[in-house]
Amino acid sequence: MPVDRHVRLRQVAFVGINLCALVALYAVVVRPMLSLLAGQADRLTEARSALARYRAVSARTDAMRDAADRASQAGTAAAFLAGTSDGAINAGLQARLKTMADQAGARVQSIRALEPTTHQGIRYFGAHVDLAGPIATIHATLQAIEGREPYLFVDAIHLRMPAAPPGIVTAQEPSLEAQVDIHGPVSSHVAAR
Repeated sequence: MPVDRHVRLRQVAFVGINLCALVALYAVVVRPMLSLLAGQADRLTEARSALARYRAVSARTDAMRDAADRASQAGTAAAFLAGTSDGAINAGLQARLKTMADQAGARVQSIRALEPTTHQGIRYFGAHVDLAGPIATIHATLQAIEGREPYLFVDAIHLRMPAAPPGIVTAQEPSLEAQVDIHGPVSSHVAAR
């Protein structure tokens, strides 16, 4: 039996050493390789999803550029006075100013075109407007002029309060007379005409 025991002990030692070698081989070689391959698979999946997103963006690039161009042209076109000729631009400006004053409650006594000017490569058309009305309506008119598109700028304003007849006290707010010079930029394609 002692031989059997000795053989048995050798067999157990052989199996134990081989199991330890296999565990060591797994721990040192196989497991790092598996984690490396799993990491590579994750990175590959991320790269594929990024590529899909880039392709989707790339496919929409032309449509996005067209939409951006249309939006910038629409926004830019609204910021400038437009018309088919200088006379049409001036008439449109005067009509717009009259409408704004009427909506604000001011009376337009007269309106006339001013000479076009050019400043830093931008052409401006202008109008001289004589307004009358209470302070609140003159103020509301000026706010309407400078607060909308197309952009209009009040360059000069002269205010005058007519004198009331002596000895008469008015119960209402006094009326002002305002002379206002207003200019607005003209888009370059119109200015070239």
